[in-house]
Amino acid sequence: MVTFDIGERRRLTKMLAPSADFDGAYTFYYDETNNIRKFYVRELDFNSAFTDNFILGGLVHEGPAPDVQPLIDSFKLQSSVKEVKLKHIAKGDFLDCLKSQKLNIFLKYISTSHIYIHYSSLNILYWSIVDIVDSAISHSEASQQLGIQFANALKNDLYKLARIEIDSVISLFHKYEYPNIKPCDVILFIEDISDLFEKYLDDMEFHFGLESLRQLLKEAKRNGSLPFVMDEENFVLIKDFSQFYLRPIYLFKNATHIFDNEESIAELLSGYKILDGLKEVKNYSFVDSESCQLTQLSDILVGLIGKMHGYINSHPRDEIHTDFNQLNSIQSDNISLLLDLIDRSHEKNIGFLHSTDSYEEMSKIEVIRASRIEPRA
Repeated sequence: MVTFDIGERRRLTKMLAPSADFDGAYTFYYDETNNIRKFYVRELDFNSAFTDNFILGGLVHEGPAPDVQPLIDSFKLQSSVKEVKLKHIAKGDFLDCLKSQKLNIFLKYISTSHIYIHYSSLNILYWSIVDIVDSAISHSEASQQLGIQFANALKNDLYKLARIEIDSVISLFHKYEYPNIKPCDVILFIEDISDLFEKYLDDMEFHFGLESLRQLLKEAKRNGSLPFVMDEENFVLIKDFSQFYLRPIYLFKNATHIFDNEESIAELLSGYKILDGLKEVKNYSFVDSESCQLTQLSDILVGLIGKMHGYINSHPRDEIHTDFNQLNSIQSDNISLLLDLIDRSHEKNIGFLHSTDSYEEMSKIEVIRASRIEPRA
């Protein structure tokens, strides 16, 4: 049993997001997509697609639970369907899902109700490499003074490099049993990863971030340490997603958190005792999704957000621009409704939306926004 007090975690998060309301008495419903349980590197690849973000989230409201039976009735599903899932509403990849009339009904209903959306999105490749940057910065007091934006800029450039040189990165990680680099291998690892930088250093897109990181790694090399990628488990980049389930529980301590009744998640959370001072926090429960309509509707939302991030992570900006300038009328309406719903929920409470991702991928949302023009007939 792991015991931790939520006080310091909430204080730090509130300091970073002072306008967020983490004290409200909300009711959160959760589903998940792309929970691969564990992410690890193999000799030639990863155990799972690195372009799929892990998404945890769903619907959220204040006050009594809204009656969503009229929405479910409007889907006109077969009587054999016991619970609504995204597959009953929309199928295919993200752009195909946007063609769905039932998705249009769902998005319009949520947008005109007192229901909001919430989610945490995790780019698993980005999460797996950022400790290299944090390890390098730990050896430089001057860099630490430059703050989180400087660190994130370096992480973004390392992520972009990793996407381009993914085969070399996989080989490097496997060679050094990353993230468990042995003390005797630290210098060799730094030399090998720095070699990947060479042909990009004269590129203006990469120069500042990679050159800054290269200099920081030189300091780490002199110290013979990369503290956050040592003393871990060989090859295991993400051992579980527990902290992403715990985060909303302790941040929104006055809220009610209702999770889909999945045994692996219940077991994960049962290993933690969450304390608010001397008081134990017990603000979450598990339900059978078949008996909870808002949990079912959360499946639709989370599945759609997951497909959106999968699309973004696997398409460059020019292709995204082209795709979204070729939408038909229902696709155009659905993407507008989805983005407006994200904005509406963000305006309600910026604490509802949380992304751990690179600037590179998050900025592509703006490409989609900018590409929303008159649809094709």
